[in-house]
Amino acid sequence: MTGRSTRVLARVAAGALALAGAVALAGPAYAADGRIVSATPQPDGHLSVVFAATDTTGTASINPASVVVTIDGQVVPSSAKPIDVAPVVPDRTSLLVMDVSGSMTAKTADGRTTRIQAAQDAARAYLASVPRDVKVGLITFGDKAVLRVAPTTDRTAVLRAVNGLTPGGSTVLYDAVVLADRTLGTNGVRNQLLLTDGTDEGSRTTLAQATADVAKSGATVDAVSLGTDKAQVAALRALTTAGQGTVVATNDAAQLASAFAAVAKSQATQVVVDVTVPPNVAGTSKNMTVSAQAGGQTIGDAGVFIMPAAATSGPTGDAAASSGPQPVAAPDPGLTTEPWFLPVALGLVALGLFTVLAVALVASDRENSTRGRVRRRLARYSLGARPEDARPAAPTSGAAGSSAVARSAVELAGRVVQRRDIDTGLGAMLDAAGLPLRPAEWTLIHLGIAIGAATLFTLISGFALLATLVGLALGTLLPFVYLSMKEHRRKAAFAAALPDTLQLLSGALAAGHSLPQAVDSVTREASGPMASELNRAIVEARLGVPIEDALETVAQRMGSVDFGWVVMAIRIQREVGGNLAEVLAQVSATMRERERLRRQVQVLSAEGRLSAWVLGGLPLVFIVYLVLVRPEYIGLLVTTPLGVVMIVVGVLLLAVGAVWLRKVVRVEV
Repeated sequence: MTGRSTRVLARVAAGALALAGAVALAGPAYAADGRIVSATPQPDGHLSVVFAATDTTGTASINPASVVVTIDGQVVPSSAKPIDVAPVVPDRTSLLVMDVSGSMTAKTADGRTTRIQAAQDAARAYLASVPRDVKVGLITFGDKAVLRVAPTTDRTAVLRAVNGLTPGGSTVLYDAVVLADRTLGTNGVRNQLLLTDGTDEGSRTTLAQATADVAKSGATVDAVSLGTDKAQVAALRALTTAGQGTVVATNDAAQLASAFAAVAKSQATQVVVDVTVPPNVAGTSKNMTVSAQAGGQTIGDAGVFIMPAAATSGPTGDAAASSGPQPVAAPDPGLTTEPWFLPVALGLVALGLFTVLAVALVASDRENSTRGRVRRRLARYSLGARPEDARPAAPTSGAAGSSAVARSAVELAGRVVQRRDIDTGLGAMLDAAGLPLRPAEWTLIHLGIAIGAATLFTLISGFALLATLVGLALGTLLPFVYLSMKEHRRKAAFAAALPDTLQLLSGALAAGHSLPQAVDSVTREASGPMASELNRAIVEARLGVPIEDALETVAQRMGSVDFGWVVMAIRIQREVGGNLAEVLAQVSATMRERERLRRQVQVLSAEGRLSAWVLGGLPLVFIVYLVLVRPEYIGLLVTTPLGVVMIVVGVLLLAVGAVWLRKVVRVEV
């Protein structure tokens, strides 16, 4: 894991712990004038930490012998050396981000020089003091942000660019900050030294976007404000807070130069701390505190970091000496870097695509199968039958005509669902939903969606195991939700059309039609699920099934209690006689009135139901978003005891709230 990933994780974790509540850590109190610049795992299982003093006066030097490191409140063995003599020295890069807007032509507070001249003097002082191994670059911003000099150890090139600065234009401060982040990259110890004399004007980037970019990059941002305007200082403070840096507001040229020199002194006096990680915390996220003596006071910094795993094998002896120690990236929470993971993920993608293709091929080939021939023979008995419906379909060729593998996959899925005794219930749901699929075909589609969703989440999140599990859960749940919603909507449409259908049926009976003829005529006038279900009943009646039994099957398939009572009325009329048309007319009027009342209740409770859906779904949607874009953030919830407790409490509260809201907004009619 690089210094960038550890610093980002530290900020995210610190924010999460602050929201959860204050956690008291054992250890001495210290001033906040210290900074953990980076924390990089080493092949031997140790953690290499770069620690710096952030004293703005530039007078504080860290005493390496006084460095103390604690992990989870326990002091651990460590050794510190000045960065210029440390055995492991990370690459260090610094960018001067300087304001060259038109306002920089104004005089400083003492009136002796202009602001741009004071800025140039401060930059020269910084270049004269910064350690030689630090690569320094220059970005200026006026009407636009420009990279003047890419990071280099050639101080002459940077000094030449500084001497040639000419002010003019507006102040695209936030664009310059984002450009600096892009220029610094993601490796090593990175620092922005920002100078401006005003608030942002004309940037395409907002303060929130720039702040988020700084926090994500992991680079340190120190800022100097030429002026004490509250809005100006507040914006810089937001950027430096995200960048774990400091902000200095001044109107004096001498103080400006001192602030730049202090940053150079901080970089020159950094120490590299070799931390021995206890085996019981290796590979986990823990709170680490570094404290030391500097300038006569105790300084320190703390954050949550991923401890390196067990020592990894590597070159020894002369080979190790020649190649130097190579940092190894520790995985983020839930992230696996095993070599088998990518091939397996791609294999799952292929399996999911094959599953969907298999069902598509079987569906396209069904016209020439035995089931297709039976369906064509029955088509002549259905309403609106055409001569071509009874003709055999032309033989197909290609993949659709030779989908033996696809049919084998469907047959295998069929045997599985039959063995599990779920084909009956699943088939009933598919019939009620109006989907022309067999249980085996639906099972294959369901499997393909689950595998595809899991793989998609895996690839989007960078192979995070937690994201894979979330994708698998969603891929398993969403097809059930879709099938249930489609079944519910079709049944609701059937129930909504029932009063009008009974009115038509009553009229047909009053006109002298028999019951089968009346149902046949109603089928011609109806639409949607009502037409298809009554047409199915007519086909069954033509095949010899009593019309009452066929209609009873429709009532059971659609789960309609009202239609079941209608069928019972028909049976009673057949037994005892009576005016069935009048009975159906009265039932239709009653149902229409009840449907009107039900819809009125739905309208009155719509706002409550919408609020319930939003309140219940928002936490889940936000969790999925975090899993995809910030898996290291959400990983703390499953890798720390406090996070597990928060998950349990949150799930319980969400369940109680969902039940409560359901009871409040649900009204039975």
